[in-house]
Amino acid sequence: MFSRGKKKILLIGDMPGWAFHNIILFVMKSLKDEYGLYYDFCIYNPLRANTENSDFKKTESNQADNLIYKREFFALKIPIVRGIFYRFLKVANKMGWTLVDEEGKFRRVNANKQYDAVVYLDYYMDKVADFSSIKTKKTIRGIYTAGFPPKGISLDEGITPALFCEKYLADADALIVGSPNMKEIYDPYLGSVYFANLAYDEKIFSPKKGGEKKKGKLVLGWTGNPNREFKGYHEIIVPAIEQLKQEGYEVELRTQFSGTLNSLASFWQDVDLALIASEADAGPSLFIEASLCGVPSVSTRIGMPSVVIQDGVNGIFCERSINDMVKKIKWVYDSEKLPEMKKSIRQDCIRVLGVEQQKKNWRKIFADILDE
Repeated sequence: MFSRGKKKILLIGDMPGWAFHNIILFVMKSLKDEYGLYYDFCIYNPLRANTENSDFKKTESNQADNLIYKREFFALKIPIVRGIFYRFLKVANKMGWTLVDEEGKFRRVNANKQYDAVVYLDYYMDKVADFSSIKTKKTIRGIYTAGFPPKGISLDEGITPALFCEKYLADADALIVGSPNMKEIYDPYLGSVYFANLAYDEKIFSPKKGGEKKKGKLVLGWTGNPNREFKGYHEIIVPAIEQLKQEGYEVELRTQFSGTLNSLASFWQDVDLALIASEADAGPSLFIEASLCGVPSVSTRIGMPSVVIQDGVNGIFCERSINDMVKKIKWVYDSEKLPEMKKSIRQDCIRVLGVEQQKKNWRKIFADILDE
């Protein structure tokens, strides 16, 4: 990934191993031949204690079960080869041959810290981490939580979209939102609002061969961080499953709280129905993973499900309550619609959220903003 002569773009996420990391990897893979792409994370650039802006208080912990802070290399522990291997990693990272730098951290930065554009995948990242040394011609900010106000930091009660844009997005040359229906919130107040997100490998995430549903137990699936309250795992999903079992329904809840993309594909290939109870989520990524594997969802009307699901055709919407989640799972269980839903959901997801469409979305953002 040679950057000489290409416009340089720095993508900033919160921490390795989370959703923003996957977005960065997707952009890197998709546009590496067109731009000089760099990436960094907030967790590597902590604010000094006396520089924290009181207007920006994160509402969730920076700690995550699947956080990978850096990669350890055995060669760096051997004195005789440590220096050589360190220099090799430094050069390899500069050339784009490795995803980690000489310290084993998942980042690639321009030595002179000058870029044509910087993308803060969450709009407040430069206020909760120290990126003050960066020099950029264009600033692009992102919002990946659905609804308003966006989650992530504490905001004034009763804040309006107009005031929010004036206070937090005034310096943004563009705003990226995580689902198409979020554009209508910010479009009236900003000049350049774009939808762009990640997409998964459609060959890896595919239905299991010979995986026709057999009569009997309904296997339900959920993936992600269960401790993020807005996801509703403990509050909605678990109680709903317990209620179904108490009423005699043969259901099994399978979960995966962390893992590689390949392991997630294998996970969804053995599931019948995905459950989504988020109250504010531009994704969630589990919806894309499940859909590409031919697994329909019972979902709240948020983010990506809201633009792909045709209620009762390729999935089903539910209210964010235990009772309605139970009701909709029962409907799927008792009806014979599941095989038809499975056939529809993969192609419908690819049409709206697939790899080629997301490549076009990111390409348009950078072309529009950098060619101004």
